[in-house]
Amino acid sequence: MEKTFEKLQMKDDFMFSIIMRNPKFCKPFLELVLGIKISRIEYPKSQETIDISADAKSVRLDI
Repeated sequence: MEKTFEKLQMKDDFMFSIIMRNPKFCKPFLELVLGIKISRIEYPKSQETIDISADAKSVRLDI
């Protein structure tokens, strides 16, 4: 089911990732939610897949 941009909420994965990837939005949002002043934001890899061997189960790490 698709939603229009106006109907997206913060809990939607798309909207959350857009806000968290952009320092212009991320820093003020986190400061508001956490109630603290943030001096800088660092961005590690957002998703990484670890495949040990061809027949092993893989793991995806979301941060």
